[in-house]
Amino acid sequence: IHATRVPNPLSVVWPSRPVVASAPSGGAGRLLEWALRRTRRDSGTGAVGIPGATAEANGILCVVRTVTLRPGKSKPVWMGHPWVFADSIESVTDGEGDFVRVIDSRGELVGRGLLSEASAIRVRLLARGEGDESDEVLLTARIRAAVALRRRLFPAAARTDAYRLIHGEGDGVPGLVVDRFGSVLVAQFATRPMAARRDMLARLLLSETGASSLLSRAGGKEEEEAIDLASVPFTAGAAAPETVEIREEGMRLVVDLRRGQKTGHYADQRENRGLVAEISAGSRVLDLHAGTGGFSIRALLAGATSCVAVDSSGAALLAARTNAEANGVAGRLEAVEADALEHLDALSKTKTTFDVVIVDPPKLAASRLGVPKALDLYKRLNVRALVRTEPLGFLATFSCSGLVSVEAFAQMLDAAARECRRRIVVLRTLSAGPDHPVDAGCPEGRYLTGMLLRVTS
Repeated sequence: IHATRVPNPLSVVWPSRPVVASAPSGGAGRLLEWALRRTRRDSGTGAVGIPGATAEANGILCVVRTVTLRPGKSKPVWMGHPWVFADSIESVTDGEGDFVRVIDSRGELVGRGLLSEASAIRVRLLARGEGDESDEVLLTARIRAAVALRRRLFPAAARTDAYRLIHGEGDGVPGLVVDRFGSVLVAQFATRPMAARRDMLARLLLSETGASSLLSRAGGKEEEEAIDLASVPFTAGAAAPETVEIREEGMRLVVDLRRGQKTGHYADQRENRGLVAEISAGSRVLDLHAGTGGFSIRALLAGATSCVAVDSSGAALLAARTNAEANGVAGRLEAVEADALEHLDALSKTKTTFDVVIVDPPKLAASRLGVPKALDLYKRLNVRALVRTEPLGFLATFSCSGLVSVEAFAQMLDAAARECRRRIVVLRTLSAGPDHPVDAGCPEGRYLTGMLLRVTS
């Protein structure tokens, strides 16, 4: 592990735990300089070698632990995947810091990352190859780049002020998810290293975005990461309100910041809501798993003659009605509290059909073992939805189960169409918007899959 020389006094820093020691003077100082030069000469690296240390760009000396991979287990990370799983690790050097170097079984440096000692994903890489940057320097650069990207994507806050600000690995900040809702940021510090840095991250996020408030919510993996659930609620900046009104392509929505699903609003469907709205003018729309009404209201604003919004949550439908009123379309919205499958069966009895049908269920596969059951439920939903779609109508159907691949989802829809004797044409394969970037080496970052179908007969 490498370091550069720094002036006296020498600051030796464990991540988040500074330990300051004065460099020796006189004969002891000359002995230390001789040892540093000797180590540099012997290493042949041109750097000053100090076991267990690396230098930050600002001249602070940082002690860094080393994670050694087992033989035959380094190929995925060499090929670009940012995760190191627990069963791939041979050893971890002793110490207290969680910013670590990762080397393969031959001793070659793969990169540097953050260690979660209780997680199955033991290390999430921040950088590859050699480098002297600290974890804070790396995270700061990534967050600034992410904020700059969103400024380009959403230049007009008066039209859209709700989007994914930080998308984990896609923005090079693994374990951190942040959504922006107007002047409020809602964060999920989803890994133990991110939770440990939340004060620094919150200050940075507020400073870079100009947002007034930040609050955190659970991400669902706290137990796996050994994060105490009681410690999850966290705020920074000004006191955040209970709700905030946002704009999405001109549509007004009220977001419940503390009790709404996930971070409060599904910003990942923004582009898909717009696409469905474009084909909904003059149409009768059925919105299954409607939530707070995003798809329904966008369709009505685009000229849909009517929309039936179905959800099993009365609270979500109450919010949908409120949002419809705020947008002046409440008279064309019918909100139905029901299970989607049961409501489709009821519609079958009355032979009611629609020009546009939307199927956007919650996550159905939490593990690989759950994928077959999830695909079966997706098929049952889509068979019934296809039957309720008018010939030459449209079905927009989605899966937010990241373990269900695009190919498996397409095969399921083909089987569903054959079962109910409908012919379908795929108009577009859908995913989350550009504010949800996906690292090419980490396909797990793509979790939302959808298809816009034309039901031809």
